[in-house]
Formats: sequence, structure tokens, C-alpha cells
Amino acid sequence: MNSIVLSGACIKLYINNKLYKEVQEVRYDKDYGEEEIRGIDTPHPQEIAPGKASVSGQVSGIRIKYSGGLQAYNMRPLMKDILSSPYVSIRIQDRATKEDILFIPNAKITRESFQGTIKGTVKISFAFKGLVAFDPLDRA
Repeated sequence: MNSIVLSGACIKLYINNKLYKEVQEVRYDKDYGEEEIRGIDTPHPQEIAPGKASVSGQVSGIRIKYSGGLQAYNMRPLMKDILSSPYVSIRIQDRATKEDILFIPNAKITRESFQGTIKGTVKISFAFKGLVAFDPLDRA
């Protein structure tokens, strides 16, 4: 049986349904929040129950001149509107099949990092936290 491996060049990242071309790396962690439930006077759990689920991740890429950064993608507000920080949608998609690998309809950008070196590429990365993360079969 042949298997096809998905590589980084085979994915696209969309922020608010707009292709984020500057991306070089995407990573995310989903915690399903499942916890052990223990009975009285027993060292072993009796069951595993759902708890607080969460999703968080980080996107790394390059900074392009005159691009406007995260504000141009409407991912972060202007400093005068900091209290009205918008939710964004994040979609990781297979380039060939258009299958959503992950879709987060409501996420917030929580941290931004900047790295610039003399005679080198300027890099930018940002972290996000999402409310609900949908896998491919959730959206089928």
C-alpha cells in the first residue's frame, strides 16, 4: 500500500480567509482536556472524562517591506483601539486537495515576536489561542 506524506510545501495558511504568504512554519497544540476521575480510596482512575479543551499555536514567517505587518491583515488593532482586539479565523489547508487540516473560526493573536539580523532576513512570529478547533471530519 502506498502512502503519501504531507510536507510543509503542500500546505497553505489563511488568516481571515486571506492567504498568508509570508508563513514559513506553523505549529499548533490541541489539548482535549480529558482528565482522570478517581473514586474514594483508590489509586487508579475509574474513567477519563471530558474537561476544558483548548488550542494554541505559533506561526513563523518573514517580514516584507511595506506590508503593514499583522495590522494589515486585521489580526491586531491599532494601538488606540487595543481594547477592541479582533477575533481572526485561521485555516491550514492542503494545497492540492483543498482539505482543511485545521480550522479555527475564532482565535486571538496573543503574542508577536520580531527578529532582525544585519544582512539577514527579518523574521516575525506570532502566537494564537483559539476557542474551538475543527478537524477535517468535523467539517465534512
